Amino acid sequence: KPFGRACDAPLETCIMIGPMAEYYIENKMGRRINLEEARKILRESHAAGLVTQTQSVTRPFMICNCCKCCCGFLGAIRRTPIPAHLVVSNHRCVLDAEKCTGCGVCVDACQVTAITMNDNGLAEINYDRCIGCGLCVPTCPTEALFLEPKPAEQHHTPKQSLSEQALSGAEKRFGRKIDPKNVVTYGY
Repeated sequence: KPFGRACDAPLETCIMIGPMAEYYIENKMGRRINLEEARKILRESHAAGLVTQTQSVTRPFMICNCCKCCCGFLGAIRRTPIPAHLVVSNHRCVLDAEKCTGCGVCVDACQVTAITMNDNGLAEINYDRCIGCGLCVPTCPTEALFLEPKPAEQHHTPKQSLSEQALSGAEKRFGRKIDPKNVVTYGY
């Protein structure tokens, strides 16, 4: 376990693509898999309740499936007051309160503590915390939870490479341009 914590999550859950995959293979940090094996990893990761994450760019180089205790990124966003502002998703979880029986299974399934039980004993979604991963949806025995697309004005369409996105983000955060030669691109 990378952070000295033990949990029951599977270990082989992240998939690298393109030049990043070649880097991992060349440095003996990964192995080559085929499409069916990748699908199997995704199915097993979902069954284990792991959050699927990738870069929000047109050509991502990784698909990670993470748990809250072993993933540095997911652990970090859990500790922020508004995880939804750090994760790009074009969907959000919605609760049909009439179908909710208050069993609380969804509370345990949520990796970012976006779902709590309200004073009426029913689930309640905090949209500042919900990252739209959908992990809670298949756990609900009454099908009270579902994902819906966010309104069009909140949709994110990735149009930049990872390096272009990093440069744009740095300019917004720091108010200055960064030399593209100083950005690692992993071949993208």
